[in-house]
Amino acid sequence: MDFFYEILKNRIGFSRVGRINEIGSSKPVKTPNIVIPINKTLMNNFDFVDTFGCHEIFIISDEIYLDEQFLDGMFIDSGFFYYHKGTVQRFTEILEKKKDLIEKNKVVPILPFSIPTTTVNFEFAEKELVYYLNKLDNILKNHPAINFGLSIRFFDYYEVLERYKVLIQKHNNIKLLNFLDIFDNLRFFRNKLEAIIKLKDELDNNLVLMASGRVLTKYIPIIVYLGFDLINSSYLTHLSAESFYDTIDNLIPAYKVRYLPCNCLSCQNRLKGLLEEKYSADKIDLLCYHNFIVARNYMNKTIQYLHTEDFRALVEKSSLNELNFKSLLKICDKNYFEQLKYHSKMIQKNREITCLGPISYNRPDFEYFRRNVLNTFTPEPWTKLIILLPCSAKKPYSQSRSHQKFYDIIRQFSEFPSFQEIILTSPLGAIPRQLENIYPVNSYEISVTGDWNTEEIEIAANMLSALLNKFDKDIPVICHLDGGYLDIAKEAEKSVKNQLIFSNVDDHLTSDDALKKLENNLQNNISEFKPKMNISSDNKLTKSWRRKFSKIIDYQFGMGFGEKLISENVRYKRDHRNTRFYLENKSNGDQLGTFKFSTGKIRLSIKGAERIAYLPDFSNFIIFDGTVLKGNTLFMPGIKNYAPNLLPDQNVCIFDQKKESIIAMGDMITSSRFIQNSTSGKVVKIYETR
Repeated sequence: MDFFYEILKNRIGFSRVGRINEIGSSKPVKTPNIVIPINKTLMNNFDFVDTFGCHEIFIISDEIYLDEQFLDGMFIDSGFFYYHKGTVQRFTEILEKKKDLIEKNKVVPILPFSIPTTTVNFEFAEKELVYYLNKLDNILKNHPAINFGLSIRFFDYYEVLERYKVLIQKHNNIKLLNFLDIFDNLRFFRNKLEAIIKLKDELDNNLVLMASGRVLTKYIPIIVYLGFDLINSSYLTHLSAESFYDTIDNLIPAYKVRYLPCNCLSCQNRLKGLLEEKYSADKIDLLCYHNFIVARNYMNKTIQYLHTEDFRALVEKSSLNELNFKSLLKICDKNYFEQLKYHSKMIQKNREITCLGPISYNRPDFEYFRRNVLNTFTPEPWTKLIILLPCSAKKPYSQSRSHQKFYDIIRQFSEFPSFQEIILTSPLGAIPRQLENIYPVNSYEISVTGDWNTEEIEIAANMLSALLNKFDKDIPVICHLDGGYLDIAKEAEKSVKNQLIFSNVDDHLTSDDALKKLENNLQNNISEFKPKMNISSDNKLTKSWRRKFSKIIDYQFGMGFGEKLISENVRYKRDHRNTRFYLENKSNGDQLGTFKFSTGKIRLSIKGAERIAYLPDFSNFIIFDGTVLKGNTLFMPGIKNYAPNLLPDQNVCIFDQKKESIIAMGDMITSSRFIQNSTSGKVVKIYETR
């Protein structure tokens, strides 16, 4: 392989799954991952060597380990970073001396940071940094065949990032950025977030990011969420020497520990008897082993959540142990969505999405849903009535008992296809019935108490009023609501011109009396508005699923494309496992697309894409620099041009170099921002070629 790092999958937030290929290990090193330090103390601990000997990646600071016998011995399958803690001059001498060994074993030397760690002011820090970077510039020029890491220290002056950026963009052999102090002082979380956003927006996304410094185990989920690929666990050796016992939630002074919550070898054996000893080398060794086990296990849990669970929920839970991270998460959601959307996965397959309260309200996949609905949803021109209904615990809503009862009333009216149902919910907002099967509407869960806070009501009311203002102001709005749902409707009523008619029920909404009031309200208002267009008796869009497919296409590709794709000659059928729908051309049987219940997403076939991809407003495309695309992956070098707003997971149409023919269909692995900033890597997962 000729590239150092490749992104395999984007996950929620800035998190990503990838692998490092060129680091001397027998197999690519998977990321995110924890980097384990090698030093004399740890190497003398038999349990440590036995447990971590097969770990994928280590960092060494002592020159004695830059040795053929060591690197090709028991650690032959592992990758190594070398970080020299002394001066740049001494590092240069070691580099020259060990150059052949480093190149042969693909050890990645991390350029040392030898500037005084305290600074008087920004001007001093900047001058020192310029002097230091000039030295590193010469090292990088003289060793083009070696892949380097670059140590970055901010001194709490995040403006100095511009100086580092010049050097990074100048040298292609800088493959890793090692942040020495970014998580040391958590009070400056706004500056840290600004720096991370700037890096993601302006630098090659194939750069590996490593967090070093005073990194605690409990930080792991949030650090991974912020896009770091590696976490240097060296600080744990210092904490162990200071007699701290790590429980993930907290660092506890060893003398306070009475009940060991861990089952590692240290905790099972001698550690308990040594906890109260003030000076004990054995205690430090055992604490060190325990603390590394805890960090490794928590990283494994983080990786598990990245692959199979709702990772954002783990991040939110872990942020409760560090209030600055909780604030950072909220600010990231509210202030940086426009940057975040180019890196975050917006669809999660077969996962229950748990809302943990206000910290979940603006998570990126929820915010993307709300914005995209408002940008792409258009009222059906034959709409006579709008009906507001509460959400249900069962998803999709239409399969719940309460909504089945609502349906029994609504479908008594022959005009029901001209009714627009909108479901109110927290924290997503207002959901048109046609979109109840897409993510995240089909997956979220929230604790229900009946009490809605101000923020919940505001989010839902703002979305509801924006949706209602898309409709003709003379269309009546029937509100079959109670409790907090009623508060949402009344708040939205202040900013819409439509008349809202309330059921005013005394009992629960599915009682006979309440359902009768719903029926009466529908009957009394069904003739109040005459739409400009009526549904013809043979219009296939009167079918519920056809109405849904039309709006789902709009949601995925933009306003108006659903109407052009889902015409009267389109039929749909379920597969025998009831996991998907196939959209077909009724005339010739050509498959136009597939709707999967697990994702709530329609994957267009080439035949389906041909119906809309040549229209001037179509923006889900990439132009391939050729005429034939082979294999199941499109890489960076094959891209000639692309739409500017492509996001991870989006269904994308791949044209030939003249944009005359669709040669493939696929799902985005990364985004247009990645294409803009990177020169290598996977871009599209192909599922059909011509």
